[in-house]
Amino acid sequence: MLRNLFFTTSLLLAIFVIQKSYASDENIDRVYDENIQSVILYSGTDQLNPPVMELGTTNNLVLAFDDMSHDSYIFNYTIVHCTRDWETSDLQPMEYLNGFLEGEIRDYAFSLNAIPEYVHYELRFPDADMRIKLSGNYIIKVYINTPEEGNMILTRRFFVIEPLATIDVSIPYYPKEIQFTRMKQQVDLVVFAPNDLFMTEAKQRVSVMIMQNGRWDNMAKNLHPTSVMQNEMSFNYTNGILFDGGNAFRNFDMKSFWYQSMYIKSITSEPNGYKVVLYTDLPRAGKAYETIETINGRKFIKARTEQSTSIEGEYAWVHFTLKYPEIKDADIYILGAINDWEYNEKNKMVYDPDTRLYHGQLYLKQGYYEYLYSVLPKGKTVGDVTLIEGDHFETDNYYSVFVYYRERVPEYDRLLGYSYFNSKLVTTLD
Repeated sequence: MLRNLFFTTSLLLAIFVIQKSYASDENIDRVYDENIQSVILYSGTDQLNPPVMELGTTNNLVLAFDDMSHDSYIFNYTIVHCTRDWETSDLQPMEYLNGFLEGEIRDYAFSLNAIPEYVHYELRFPDADMRIKLSGNYIIKVYINTPEEGNMILTRRFFVIEPLATIDVSIPYYPKEIQFTRMKQQVDLVVFAPNDLFMTEAKQRVSVMIMQNGRWDNMAKNLHPTSVMQNEMSFNYTNGILFDGGNAFRNFDMKSFWYQSMYIKSITSEPNGYKVVLYTDLPRAGKAYETIETINGRKFIKARTEQSTSIEGEYAWVHFTLKYPEIKDADIYILGAINDWEYNEKNKMVYDPDTRLYHGQLYLKQGYYEYLYSVLPKGKTVGDVTLIEGDHFETDNYYSVFVYYRERVPEYDRLLGYSYFNSKLVTTLD
């Protein structure tokens, strides 16, 4: 990728290029430059918070990442409004943004005593120069010069809510399909809103999305209410809204390279950085559920207490091995925020017939990481964690519920309700 240091594009040209490029770029969480590592996007001051902010408040989001480079750059960014399905909406940038339509990331610092060297960048947004006017799905795009193909650095999705609707959720112990008892988790929900909000074409205009932990592949999408009564909408599907219970996330702690924590077999210092080898993982399907405290597949980038994580945290190649018979018609992936919940070549395991083990490796900054092994059949987009990890109703999963309303003038998807909850806290015996 050519990194040009000159940023003298006129505003009109920038607007034209931005609008032209929106239609062709994918609105997903992705890193397009191999030098970019450890991307996190969160709300407030806790990096474990989901990237959700409330419209009309002073709340902001934090985007942070490392560039494995010796030189600093001034990266540009813009914010794009999306539909509930993450397509670029038909709104013009000036309809959903106040102020400037693009900004610069100027907050950066060079690493200190780290091998290899890198530059750490941080951005807090929205700010006084770029404010968001409408609720909905958004994506922030970071790029060099203009957001054309070849200039994109990274993209990250986030949510802006208008808290007009409230959501009542529960997970019944006995799902509608009895054969899934003590395996699947059925999410029951009722949405409440002011009487005049959903009175017009509620079944057509209202839709709900449900996300389990941070997974995008198995989201329940475009759920429309089955009944509407005054200010109450029910989502009472014949077979229920079901998710695999799965299992507690596996984890390893490498906040320090001075000692080997549980699940780490060895740590070695090499000329180009560290190498961390994890103990071989074994399948857990068919075994009893074991309660483990987890952060539900998220990552927590953190070095030792006496270190400044942002510029002193170091990197390591982390090696994974899994003892599992070779699967001919599917691939096995390491799944979690550890790799942005994606399925790609970086987190795909490779089978070695000599050792009869699956092998994989990821390049990670010091911190605490969680993951599962997911099996993705050839030609499919939804992975299955139950084949290797097992399937348990007791699993501690976090769910996010998003309630959208299709506005007519201007036409866009408003995000009017949001709920983030722990499955254990809403389980009922009904």
